[in-house]
Amino acid sequence: MAQRLAILRALVVIVFAVVMVRLVQLQVVEGKQNRQLADENRIRIVRRLSPRGTIYDRHERILATSRLAFSVRVVPEELSMAGTDDAAAGLARLLGLGGAEVRDALDRAGAMQYEPMLLWRDASFDAVARLQEHSPYLSGVSVVADAVREYPHRSLAAHVLGYAREISAEELTRPENAGHQPGDLIGKAGVERVAEHVLRGRDGGDQIEVDARGRRVRTLGTVPPRPGRNVWLTLDLDLQRAAEEALGGRAGAVVAMDPQTGEILALASHPCYDPNLFVGALTADEWQLLSGPGHPQLDRATTSRYPPGSVFKVITAAAALETGRCDVHSLFHCNGAYRIGDWALRCWRRNGHGTVSFLRGFAQSCNVMFATLGQRVGPSALADMAGRFGLGQECGVDLPDESSGLVPTKEWKHRARAEPWYPGDTCQMAIGQGDVLVTPLQVAREFAVVANGGYLVQPHVIARIEAEYDYAPAAEARPVGLRPETVAVLRAGLEAVVAPGGTATGIATPSYAIAGKTGTAQAPGGDPHAWFAGYAPADDPRLVVVVLIEHGGQGSSVAAPVARHVLDTALLPPAERPAWTPESTTLAASPAAGD
Repeated sequence: MAQRLAILRALVVIVFAVVMVRLVQLQVVEGKQNRQLADENRIRIVRRLSPRGTIYDRHERILATSRLAFSVRVVPEELSMAGTDDAAAGLARLLGLGGAEVRDALDRAGAMQYEPMLLWRDASFDAVARLQEHSPYLSGVSVVADAVREYPHRSLAAHVLGYAREISAEELTRPENAGHQPGDLIGKAGVERVAEHVLRGRDGGDQIEVDARGRRVRTLGTVPPRPGRNVWLTLDLDLQRAAEEALGGRAGAVVAMDPQTGEILALASHPCYDPNLFVGALTADEWQLLSGPGHPQLDRATTSRYPPGSVFKVITAAAALETGRCDVHSLFHCNGAYRIGDWALRCWRRNGHGTVSFLRGFAQSCNVMFATLGQRVGPSALADMAGRFGLGQECGVDLPDESSGLVPTKEWKHRARAEPWYPGDTCQMAIGQGDVLVTPLQVAREFAVVANGGYLVQPHVIARIEAEYDYAPAAEARPVGLRPETVAVLRAGLEAVVAPGGTATGIATPSYAIAGKTGTAQAPGGDPHAWFAGYAPADDPRLVVVVLIEHGGQGSSVAAPVARHVLDTALLPPAERPAWTPESTTLAASPAAGD
């Protein structure tokens, strides 16, 4: 027993001796160094943001990419500046920012007072130079190289591309944004928003040791960021440029789409904006411009709703042909107005067209003929046919915030307005007026049905995504149930519109045949909206083009030439394409045209 106690005492003495030796080493031998590390140096993780994936057009041309830029980061708890008690104000002066702006940013750090927070993304070179010059007097401030978004073509295709911007506090609370941190870039609109999950990469970081002034002493380890995946769009940069060039400064939209696949080759909306503005901090003037009365951030091609006017007459003709209420040999008489009692719907030709065949009435867009057809088929058949052509419903395009438009019915009017449906409502609907509302994208889908022989396609702008080999951009086209004879007559009618005597004969060209429909839709608040919708070549349709110009006037003389310019760009060799000069190439409508 005594031997065991002796062994236990010896073990205790040995352990105590080891502890005492280690304490002497830490406090006496290494004390000065350890106190310096404890008091002055800290280990910190500095995030290295991943560059977003590149967005290309269908021909591998860059539409959106990332570039290196300087970013200023601040550790709020460590921020100080020699010679002043107001470090935030001093830092603001160096950066050329407002003092309140810097203080608000520091206040937003909340519980992350000891972590580097992003103060200014894409800082100017002059500001960075001033920071470096004053770095001996600054604590808690660092400049790092970050990836920021760049749109090399500026406003071109802005409504398709969208933009990426710093994530908001509200967005950080959403489940789909788990893993994001304050200061992260996130897609806010367009493809940037829709493809956020693939465009965003995986951030890396440096584990560094910093001194008491927040200056890097050494790097302990690095995890490189992983870039986001690339995305290829269906857009054709040349067609997009042609559409925006022809649209010019006028408010409106242009859609160019493959009628067989639903691939969108151009989608333009004006007024527009430069998504590069969202890379850094917006000035008051820039924000006023972006949120002004012109609504430049509004995508007029997919979200704005307009009365379709005569481009709806394809629906009326299809309903009449399918129900047997007329055929290609039917005759109609127009004396200038369609009358129901004391009420009259007037034709654009005040003296009337006289007796016209179906194709002649179609080519001349005779309101009396189409009002007659509308009365023959009734509102339910019109609404049913509109739905079969994709009107009154979202197209399913892979862009955010699409509108479904409106196809009125008796039930809708009773529910929305507590009013009965009148015969005049049917006449107005038959010519695309009254309560009918469509988006330009829906009209492109409507005309694609005729161009492709009776199939409803799903429009889309994303062609493929890097490393997603089974990516399916759109659903298969589905038949709308039209008889081949109906499709043939509709195509003949649309070709007659651009033939001699039609409302769009002014855009005819010997190079290829165009089929289409003009429209002049009455709208409150100004002149009528100008429409043109059509496709080419008429005998082998490869492209549907829809043009809408708000309060533009006649579709035949205003919207149709824009479509012709887009079609020329798509179908003619570069050397044969006429230059777009509105003063000299605006094509006049037929002398008889009024649509």
